[in-house]
Amino acid sequence: MRRDVRILLVGDEGVGKSTIITSLIKESFVPHVQHVVPEVTIPPETTPENVTTYIVDSGCTPQDTQHLETEIRKAHVICVVYAIDNPNSFDRIPTYWLPYFRQLGVNVPVILVGNKIDLRGGEVTNEALEDEIIPIMNEFKEVETCVECSAKLPLNVSEVFYFAQKAVLHPTAPLYDSRDHVLKKECVAALRRIFTLCDTNKDGILDANELNEFQRECFDTPLQAQELEGIKAMVQEHSPDGVRDGGLTAEGFLFPAHEIHPAGSFGDYLDCASVETKTEPISRRFDVPHDCSVELSPNGYKFLTDLFEAFDKDQDGALNQDELTDLFSTSPGNPWAAQQFPETTVANDAGRGHSPRVG
Repeated sequence: MRRDVRILLVGDEGVGKSTIITSLIKESFVPHVQHVVPEVTIPPETTPENVTTYIVDSGCTPQDTQHLETEIRKAHVICVVYAIDNPNSFDRIPTYWLPYFRQLGVNVPVILVGNKIDLRGGEVTNEALEDEIIPIMNEFKEVETCVECSAKLPLNVSEVFYFAQKAVLHPTAPLYDSRDHVLKKECVAALRRIFTLCDTNKDGILDANELNEFQRECFDTPLQAQELEGIKAMVQEHSPDGVRDGGLTAEGFLFPAHEIHPAGSFGDYLDCASVETKTEPISRRFDVPHDCSVELSPNGYKFLTDLFEAFDKDQDGALNQDELTDLFSTSPGNPWAAQQFPETTVANDAGRGHSPRVG
């Protein structure tokens, strides 16, 4: 895990880069700030991700060019700030700023930041914002998302830096193919594994309790009944096979992830997949003295017995080949393959499957 994140703010003159940083630090609007504020260091204990965060301001005058290019090359993520009341500052993002980064050979995540939303007249829907942003994101894959804020109110200022951190610490690139707009196969495999692990009764459906446990385990917050009904309604509308017997099937569980928007609508949902794809199998080795023996504790025996019974779908007291495949589907492989498993284990009278006897 990275221990620090370096966030650089760039943008045209007067868009409010320095004011955004000052509003974050002071937690209030400061009307008069210096042209370029000094670098800010936020200690790890004050951030949810427990990483040191460096926030760097920049100027855009000819005198600032050398310093700007140096900081662009050092940045882990770049926030391109534009002003809501200055359309030209937005138009220059795809015509100047993003090509400029590529010209310098820099390939880091980019966050678009629309400042001064307090000066916008009328309501703007998410759909209207997406219509403006998506063409840029389709052309420049390094753009992760867009955040609108107001340094004056202040509003959504901390969210700017949250998404900047997130773009570095939890990037979507390993999970999502932005060119074809589909999840990568490793991500799909990870989510299917998560589904299987969360499906504790192995009935192929995540019921309310299992979904709530998934929510609590991954996001440390319970799933409200209204939220659950909303998820099921959304899945049912777009994927009829995704809901069965009041719960989500594997396809239904995958649906929100498949619908991930380039703007990061389901970025939080995929965090669990990001962790899953990076997780190495746990391997614990312990040495047993030659004059000692090892046996399962009652809890260990119960765990294996419960596992056996959960995967014994036909309840015949034996695991057939399909049930064995399901049993080991969430593991790196059959742990007893080197011992000629399953031929060396106890089978039933028909010579099929494997009894829950341990030993």
